[in-house]
Amino acid sequence: MPNRWYLVALLPVLLVLALLGTAQGLVGEINAFTPPDLDESLLGDYTEQARVEQVSDHLRLVDGLPVVVARGTPFEMGRQFGAAVAERIKAGLQDYLVGRIEQKQGYSVEYQRRCAASMAKHIPEEYIEEMKGVAEGAGVPYETVLRMHTHADMVHYGKSWGRPDGAPGKDCSNFAVWGRWTPDGQLIHGRNLDWSTGTGIQQQACLYVGIPDQGLPFALVTYAGCIGAVTGINSAGLTFGEMTASSSRETLDGLPLFFICRQLLQYCGTIEQAERLVSEYPATTGWNFLISDGKVPTARAFEVDAEKVVIFKPDDRAENDPPIHWPMPDCVRRTNHFLSREMQLKQAERVGIPIELGRLAIRSLDTWQRYASLSHWIKTHRGQLDARLARALLQTEPVAGGGNLHSVVFEPARNRLWVANAAWEDGKASPAYKQHYVFVDLNRFWPTTPQ
Repeated sequence: MPNRWYLVALLPVLLVLALLGTAQGLVGEINAFTPPDLDESLLGDYTEQARVEQVSDHLRLVDGLPVVVARGTPFEMGRQFGAAVAERIKAGLQDYLVGRIEQKQGYSVEYQRRCAASMAKHIPEEYIEEMKGVAEGAGVPYETVLRMHTHADMVHYGKSWGRPDGAPGKDCSNFAVWGRWTPDGQLIHGRNLDWSTGTGIQQQACLYVGIPDQGLPFALVTYAGCIGAVTGINSAGLTFGEMTASSSRETLDGLPLFFICRQLLQYCGTIEQAERLVSEYPATTGWNFLISDGKVPTARAFEVDAEKVVIFKPDDRAENDPPIHWPMPDCVRRTNHFLSREMQLKQAERVGIPIELGRLAIRSLDTWQRYASLSHWIKTHRGQLDARLARALLQTEPVAGGGNLHSVVFEPARNRLWVANAAWEDGKASPAYKQHYVFVDLNRFWPTTPQ
């Protein structure tokens, strides 16, 4: 959950007040929250056009956004990716992996390697080969490329081997709407990735378009040299978005987060195939996933940790837990907290709060306020949520936040997306939702016939 679990400090006071019979009233005051009106003031730059410049055989600039297009075997794709953005890869590894993860956050290279080795044995060989191709193409060591692909799980887990102690996750949000909520019934998936804009990693943001010899064409919203991601789409109309949801049942003996996204988009053509893959893969730390299928259309929410996967469908009765959560037809939305009681218990254990106190106070937390705001905005804009208005859901507080690293709207049935990345200018960061949303028509890059 987000780092706003400041209520831990209030626990002794609340317990005393509970004995006095006054805790309910106090928490009720803390829980008071009314979603704001939708902010449409930043929508002026909406466009369905973009300037495309070809830089090399495998690199395009779309309104300035690097788009790497790679084809072939895993190693060939990696080498093409590495060579196309070699200088960006070198800068990202130095500024982020060394400057941020090692020097500022204190993860020693030895510890990073230990964590990477634990996860590497779960990475399919084709992705090992692709990372080796990236390393060769960019002229960097393979082991640094591997560490870049495993660092997210490590940082969420923490610095104590065998005992998860990392800081709770940041403020990510996802929603998928279709049917009654959109003008034409087609599915729209909106996604904010919130981590930290202060690292400067946004300078290496890119779109990785893969056309593999095996599997489906895909596009990952990622960073230079990263063949996996936490946001993406494939040519079968599936989209993927992740949110951290820390759990007391976590491990580093599993498949890194970046690769479940990549594997799903490369090899799953239906929501049912996605359900099977997520249900069976060896997970590491706690996550919420939102996966949509624009063909049907439909979507699923997945609550994941190292021992359990819980799947929610649209209008799912299991989500009916008023006034905390409630189901909605033709819609799935999620933030950073679990909805199932079993997973809530593990999340409460992770942050050291009794579950009933956590449930009592959850409406004071940013993660719930984002869930409630998305729900309110969707309900009050029935039939209006096209790609333009869906952007406003991502650009309005509390869904919009200062740590917004990238913000994406997908139209999977039309193979289109809009992506904004955080800016970094004159030593200052500005969140993604305040930047230009680049329009990308993937039909320009994907083959017109199935692979």
